[in-house]
Amino acid sequence: MPEYMINGIPVNFPFEPYSVQSAYMEKVLECLKKRESGMLESPTGTGKTLSLLCASLSWLSLRKAQQQAESLVVHRLPDGDFVTGLQNSLVEAAGPLNMPRAGTSSWESGGTQIIYASRTHSQLSQAIQELKKTGYTHTKMAVLGSRDQMCIHPEVSKEENNIAKMHKCQAYTKSHACYFYSNLERKKTDPALRDVGILDIEDLVKLGQKQRVCPYFLARDLRKDADVIFMPYNYILDQKHLKSHGVELTNNVVILDEAHNVEKICEESVSICIRSTDVALCIQEITQVMESLYGNGESSAEFSQRGDATQPDFSPEELCILKTVFLEVEKAIDDIPVESGGSTFDGGFIVELLAKAQVTYEKSHLLLDLLVKIVQYLSVTGNSPFRYKGAAIQKFVELLKIVFRASNERTVHIGQLKRCFKVHVTDEEPKKSKLKSDSWGGAKTSASIVKERVITYLCFSPAFGMKQLLENDPHCVILTSGTLSPLSSLMSELGIPIPVTLENPHVIGSGQVFVSVISTGPDGFALNSSYNTRNDPQYISSLGMTVLNVCRIVPHGILVFFPSYPVLYKCRDEWQQSGLWSKVAAHKPIFVEPRSRDGFHSTISEYYNKVQDPATRGACFMAVTRGKVSEGLDFMDVNGRAVIVTGLPYPPLMDTYVKLKRSYLRENQGKNGTQCLTADEWYLLEATRAVNQAIGRVIRHKDDYGAILLCDQRFQGLSFKAALSSWVRPHMKMHNSFGLMIRELKQFFVNAEKTLPPPRVKAPSCELKAPPVAASFDMTAKRSSTVSRTGNAAPQVSSSSSTSEWSPDDYLATAASSLPAEKKTDLFEALEKPTTVINLNDTSAVSCGKSLFKWGDSELPRAKKMKLKVAPPKVIVSSFQDSVDLSAGEGGRAKSNPSHSTSKPGSSKDKAPVSSAPKVQEIGSYLMEVKKSLDTVTYQRFSKLTRAYDKEKDFAALLTALWEVMMGDGRNLRHLFKGYRRFLRASHKTKFDAYCATMIPE
Repeated sequence: MPEYMINGIPVNFPFEPYSVQSAYMEKVLECLKKRESGMLESPTGTGKTLSLLCASLSWLSLRKAQQQAESLVVHRLPDGDFVTGLQNSLVEAAGPLNMPRAGTSSWESGGTQIIYASRTHSQLSQAIQELKKTGYTHTKMAVLGSRDQMCIHPEVSKEENNIAKMHKCQAYTKSHACYFYSNLERKKTDPALRDVGILDIEDLVKLGQKQRVCPYFLARDLRKDADVIFMPYNYILDQKHLKSHGVELTNNVVILDEAHNVEKICEESVSICIRSTDVALCIQEITQVMESLYGNGESSAEFSQRGDATQPDFSPEELCILKTVFLEVEKAIDDIPVESGGSTFDGGFIVELLAKAQVTYEKSHLLLDLLVKIVQYLSVTGNSPFRYKGAAIQKFVELLKIVFRASNERTVHIGQLKRCFKVHVTDEEPKKSKLKSDSWGGAKTSASIVKERVITYLCFSPAFGMKQLLENDPHCVILTSGTLSPLSSLMSELGIPIPVTLENPHVIGSGQVFVSVISTGPDGFALNSSYNTRNDPQYISSLGMTVLNVCRIVPHGILVFFPSYPVLYKCRDEWQQSGLWSKVAAHKPIFVEPRSRDGFHSTISEYYNKVQDPATRGACFMAVTRGKVSEGLDFMDVNGRAVIVTGLPYPPLMDTYVKLKRSYLRENQGKNGTQCLTADEWYLLEATRAVNQAIGRVIRHKDDYGAILLCDQRFQGLSFKAALSSWVRPHMKMHNSFGLMIRELKQFFVNAEKTLPPPRVKAPSCELKAPPVAASFDMTAKRSSTVSRTGNAAPQVSSSSSTSEWSPDDYLATAASSLPAEKKTDLFEALEKPTTVINLNDTSAVSCGKSLFKWGDSELPRAKKMKLKVAPPKVIVSSFQDSVDLSAGEGGRAKSNPSHSTSKPGSSKDKAPVSSAPKVQEIGSYLMEVKKSLDTVTYQRFSKLTRAYDKEKDFAALLTALWEVMMGDGRNLRHLFKGYRRFLRASHKTKFDAYCATMIPE
């Protein structure tokens, strides 16, 4: 691999580095050689990760040679003068050798490891793939993860509670009851486990399954000898994770990639929320342990003599003391004076509150040990009463660890708590409680709870967490990301000295990115998504027409980012009512980011498949800033040709955290001679950082191109422009004329497609997890056959594979096929009979000429292709004047709607026999619209209520559930509610029509 001399150190790099890559590696090496912290910004697509790995590993190789030379001098080997000269040259190149550190290291003395940390495991996997491209593949590496990702024990991995999973694992390994852990102890020196090469978490789990060893502890073992360790950066910034994973920071290089979220992680790692119901649950679980173990009147001595295998490590006396402590804590919480909007105290208030229950610094360690033993007992025992398995007790453990953190100077620590923390106490309406009262009178019944008291212990100083990191004396800390601007503001937040900084430009040319601030829509209405105007119907309409016109111009994939989920749902409902939604969907199928994690991967996969399907014109993904789509996902080339930001995503001004954070900044402004952000600067920074993350999705490599459209007139302000990423600012244009913007945007893509290399487009594919059988209804219940899309019968299959559980998704798989017309029956009666169903998330193949399935040649005989005649469209409109759709305004003229041709009465088309296929296709289209309009959880409720109605025929229950699904939580899907009529039995349709007339008047 080619070698380049950068900052006095030879660096192996796969190709000749760009100027931005050389500059980036020089800064990385400067941090490593001088032992100074650095903050380095380099846009996505500039090879940041590859440059970072190559520079740091080249320095590490030199550092190892330096240590070997030191060892030769110490042992006074021959040619001492030569060795001393070699050592001096290495010191000049790599910097002075570290002092020996305490604890385990990769080398005997002074060895340095590189800790590469990123936000998520998917980002770490990308970094590990980059490592495979370097000339340092011989480097020993390890990747750390949680038991949730790496445990393969059949019992432990089934635990839903991560805390229970951790304690159960600890109990099994301590008693050698885990075969995988014991087998790892026996096979530690096996070369198959020591020389594993470069593996990510998925590879490590596969290796553990193959070798029958525990991947979690294998990773921890590999960490000891590794040169570079990959891990999520909350393992470093959260002191609890740091100790539990055995991560050593002293003399090690700490690299925090994707560091734009570091300050939030620093705050969240030492913040916690405790509810009065949590304390009540602690009392309840301790009481249940007492009754379970000592309910028969046995003393602790008698119990220990029984030799029970489940004997705990605590006594009944300790349980009584602990329960008394929690009762006192509960009383102290109830006695807090709370105002109507909540009461706020300084961080030292929590120490005073716990002291009322005799929980102090002196007693905290004993109390922590006892609580951990109880949580472990609750996690391991199989007794049914312990269904919470110590979750509430574990939360109290975390609180004690934060408040009574080990500190050499207790007075200093309390002063830090008062300065950096706030305690906010509120009363909230209680959730449905299932707590039971007991003879101690501690746990209250749900009837006696008037309001739930919530104590939020919040850290507002990221510097608190960063200083904890520096207390471990790392070699240096490097913070890097594609979006760190403005650097001065982030450094002010972190509060640590960072002498080395860099803001890299992009490697792309001016013809590869189009950046525009759009102040007005096609109708001339001002685009402003402030709180006062975002619900204005005219603004929503103008924004919708803006998105529609952009979808007409931009090829392939488009990302539309909204400030929040409520704004997204409001626009969706209004556009559906006005018809704009269907107009956009006619150009590009629309996907909506799910609010929950469930279904996100399937949704994003459907989007990718639709964009890369040659039979479509791309797709539109509507998401929110700070959501899953804006963080770390790759939308290179056709997956993301444009990003539309519909407004400034300011945090909610009345949110408790936002109010307290702004109050904290105002109080600490100018105190102790420190420079910190003002409240307004922080508020603006929160919005612009989210925008920077969103627009970072569009350009992913040197040959990529795309458009960035900022649809809010407030982006014209100088303060917003200065806060955007440095590589975006030179390309910004202000467009007050929507028509002019559209013309320039269209010309931009025409030029880009001519001058830039064409991207590789993957063919659409449908991966099936079910047997290769096409979906069809078994109308006769005597045979099960499949009909191919060409109309030829496929080989028959056994009906034993059919499912008895029906879902509305079944229509989506059958919408492209036709039902036999010779036997007419009620749709639900047909569904009650055995069916063979494959649930397809991607129905793109229904509208294209390709088969839904990818069969092997040996699986099915080749079906004879059927020639299809497609009639050409009657009207073709391609002029630029008709590309802008608006009702009024200066950007263009309204697009005409040519009338559709219709067949004459009495033609042969009217006399053709009516098939039931259109009915199924109509239902399939309806259900696809429902699926796109609802999030995953709500759609599952929709499927459930449909199955229940089909089974139980309960029309009243159906109406209640359907109204909640379609019209609840701010949704306004009245057209979909009415469209459900096609599912109803004939006897229920009259009642349904009457209900709609009353509840949804025309």
